Amino acid sequence: MLAEGIDDSELLSQLHWIDQRDPAKGVEMLSAVKGKKHLETLILLGAYYAFEPKGYIHYKDSVEYLLKSAIEESKNLKDQKLGRRAVCLLIKTSIQSNETLHTDSILRKLIENCETAGDKETAARAFLYRGLYAPFSMASTQNRIEYFEKAGNIFRELKNTEGEINTLTDIGYLLLTTGQQQRAYNAFASALQKAESIHYPYIHYITDALALVTTSQGKFGEPLKYSLQSIKTAEDNRDSIGWAYFYYRLAHLYREEEAQENEYWTRKALDRFVMEHNPALYNILTDVIDIMIEEGHSREALDLTNNIAKKIPPVNLTERFFYHLVLSICYKNLGQFKSAESHLLQADSLETKAEAFRGPLRRGTVYAQYGYLYLAQRQYLKAKESFEKYFKSWSFGSQSMANYIRSYRKLIEIDSTLDDKSAALVHYKRYVQLLDSNFQRSKIRQAEELQVKYQSEEKENKIALLNQQTKLEQANLKEATLIKNVTIAAIGAMIVIAGLLYRQTRMRKKNNNRLRNVLNEKERVLDEKEWLLKEIHHRVKNNLQIVMSLLNSQSAFIDNQAALTAIHDSQHRVHAMSLIHQKLYNTENVSSIDMSFYIRELSSYLNESFNTQRNIRFHFDLESLEIDVSQAVPLGLILNEAITNALKYAFPERENGSISISLKKLDEHQCLLAISDNGIGMPSRNKKTGSLGMSLMEGLSEDLGGKFTIENNHGTMVRILFIHDAVTKRSIESVAVI
Repeated sequence: MLAEGIDDSELLSQLHWIDQRDPAKGVEMLSAVKGKKHLETLILLGAYYAFEPKGYIHYKDSVEYLLKSAIEESKNLKDQKLGRRAVCLLIKTSIQSNETLHTDSILRKLIENCETAGDKETAARAFLYRGLYAPFSMASTQNRIEYFEKAGNIFRELKNTEGEINTLTDIGYLLLTTGQQQRAYNAFASALQKAESIHYPYIHYITDALALVTTSQGKFGEPLKYSLQSIKTAEDNRDSIGWAYFYYRLAHLYREEEAQENEYWTRKALDRFVMEHNPALYNILTDVIDIMIEEGHSREALDLTNNIAKKIPPVNLTERFFYHLVLSICYKNLGQFKSAESHLLQADSLETKAEAFRGPLRRGTVYAQYGYLYLAQRQYLKAKESFEKYFKSWSFGSQSMANYIRSYRKLIEIDSTLDDKSAALVHYKRYVQLLDSNFQRSKIRQAEELQVKYQSEEKENKIALLNQQTKLEQANLKEATLIKNVTIAAIGAMIVIAGLLYRQTRMRKKNNNRLRNVLNEKERVLDEKEWLLKEIHHRVKNNLQIVMSLLNSQSAFIDNQAALTAIHDSQHRVHAMSLIHQKLYNTENVSSIDMSFYIRELSSYLNESFNTQRNIRFHFDLESLEIDVSQAVPLGLILNEAITNALKYAFPERENGSISISLKKLDEHQCLLAISDNGIGMPSRNKKTGSLGMSLMEGLSEDLGGKFTIENNHGTMVRILFIHDAVTKRSIESVAVI
């Protein structure tokens, strides 16, 4: 997305700094280029900061400086299209900064320029940005829909079907937030139809949206069909981004009738959320806790909630609301009513804040929980009042019918306890009506579920039949191809024999060329050996990747945190070795690698692997140094241990920090590798001199014949000095922050 609109292949091939999240390299590139490349690099840097999370807050000045410079430069170079691209990015930052009047002024001028130049593509992008990045509010929703519609109309003119699909999906979600369920359904259905017409692979996001809107309409068969389709398509495409949400959607559909299916998909969704460290797991946590409490595991439910909160703290209003609601439920079932009420009051307060901008979506849930809490404390009048408020706020689709019926049953129990016979009679009649209505719904749900399963099986049978027909056609084609190949091979053999006879005759006349042929043969053999050596590196790399996959698969079945950590550490060590063989395979030199490139890639991999959600910056001071594979492997493992320790332990209470890595040649033979951080240092890190990581670094240094030192100085520093000679002496000095 950052490079969209830039078609300079040479410049695009130099954008490793974007993937490595190292804009300093982009700034270096900016100072080294001129003309159009300079303009394009300005836009790329502006786009990089514009799309940084919260970039409109932290990098607003940088974005404006870079993009306004690009706009002026585009005028000098008379490349107005790139200038309009820069204006588009300014619109994104401006609208996210809530500068509505300023944004609309820029947008009007840009659209006028696009119409004059016939640049419909940029105009569509401008409308899309205007609708996509506006802060959510009920008042702005209709305007955002109109901007999406304008973008969609332009995409339709340009025959850009993917653009139409995306805008229709965005429109559907906005309509759904305003309660316009049928219009939202129409938008999603239209998006799905267009996606299927072009065989768009990622339709699972659209079918999931259709499952959401049809569920809110009180349907069952349609949402079940779309939910199953979402899971199948996402898993077939190995697109795991939405798996947790898709599993939860299906679990939600089964919660009324299919208890086993509901529990299976609920736990599967929670496991996925936890694995991804996704705070959205709090939306599903109430369902998991209800299952555990029904099984008599209230204490385990509380422990699970606290453990999850330590690993993945709730952040936004929704996550915090469900977190406190779950704690209230747990404490209520444990008989700790003061703690239960304290957390329920916090959930109530958070819902009040959320209602200010999206309406009373979960107010009924709060009332119901008050009812159960007061009932547990035998405060019957308060419980009755809370349940009655719950019934008034209840709407179909927002709450479970089973929960609604259960609450009515509790209300009847309260009437009986208070000896209010007239109220009990009224509530009992309503309760019977609800049971009858729910029975009818259950029958309809069962019929619709059977229909969905039948349609799925019928579709699978058709696919199997088509596959059989395809295999038969392929077999016939293979037979015809075989006959054709045999005929061609026979003709080829005759030609080869004739060629050999001709070659033999020529060889007799050209004995003086034999020496040259021998030399050519030796060169060919040498090339083959080099190829074989590259192939060995390739296979070693593949085998190491298999080891990493096996470790990853094993980790899914391990509950012990220490064992899980050990497996992850082993994965990182295997990757450090695999990366070396990958480098050797991808370069002409099959016996040594440039460590400066290797260090950057390994650091980027480890930073992404730990997913710390902190601002940990890497600083590099690296000289280009070719290292033999016999030295590169231990160096890579030492780097892995040092960087891993820094990411895990150096910044326990901080949101940011820096890790510096340097590699220098001190003289003709000696080299210095240095890695340092500005963290808390060794004394605060539960230091274990005999730990595996420390032992590995010391042992590998000895294997290299190196001198290993470690010290604290506003952080932690490990040093190893080595002699750059793969055959004789080896010594190393490396400074790394642990």
